[in-house]
Amino acid sequence: MAILTISRQFGGGARAIALQVARDLGYEYVDRSTMFKDISSEGPRWGTYAKDFDEHYPNVWERNDWSFKAFVALIQNLMYGYAQRDKVIIAGTGATFLLKGVPHVLRVRIESSMEDRINRVQGDQVINESTARWIIDKVDADMSRSMYVIYGKEWDDPKEFDSVFNSSTQTQDEIVEEIKKGLAAKEALRTKEALDILNLRAIASKVKAAILTDPSFTVSYLDVSPKEEGMPRYGLIVRGFVHEMDDTQSIKEKVRSIAGDLPLEFDVQYQMLPRFGHFDFR
Repeated sequence: MAILTISRQFGGGARAIALQVARDLGYEYVDRSTMFKDISSEGPRWGTYAKDFDEHYPNVWERNDWSFKAFVALIQNLMYGYAQRDKVIIAGTGATFLLKGVPHVLRVRIESSMEDRINRVQGDQVINESTARWIIDKVDADMSRSMYVIYGKEWDDPKEFDSVFNSSTQTQDEIVEEIKKGLAAKEALRTKEALDILNLRAIASKVKAAILTDPSFTVSYLDVSPKEEGMPRYGLIVRGFVHEMDDTQSIKEKVRSIAGDLPLEFDVQYQMLPRFGHFDFR
């Protein structure tokens, strides 16, 4: 089945829309809280990091800290795993940008007027209008900056989406029906070639997360990607810089253990400068 990603504003009514689509079509619904719960299974360190990231936007040091890069790699690996399960709605956390280029993914954004957003936030909590507005502005700013730091994209750029809906000018039922039509159209694009694109990216993501979360490696730069999009016969290319000379061979061995029979190309080089940022495994 097709996959749905939803970019949403805080208080924009997207959750109710997504849950209705999930009920109508028998889809799984995954959001930020689901991901942060699942990442805890990778170890208490990552559960704590998820909680910290959820409560505040990372500062300049934290964004360059290797733990943050590893945390992002884990979240991205989780999102690819959800997408591979099919019949899934992934809300927020950059799935729209991560899964761009996968043909059977419908990428939508749901917006709303500030007045309606304030009313929804006030309806969930006993707060006044000015406080509700402050919360909305803060969450919007944090999410916008996070998406730009991680993906280099403006989170509200309409060109990044297949459809943009406004819950202030359209009813929930109208938006749900439009999304269902969009998913039906995307289902026709779920071909072997489309699945090859998704699955090859997922393996690359798994490799990257495994290396970045391994404290035995001192990596100052790492990129793992398909050599040719959607073409398993060309395999993966692994690029990076390591601080310990022995890591070059160790990383190759780890990648091979994960990638299996996929062809692999390595451009992992030793450099004397250490990576920027500590890796705290307390």
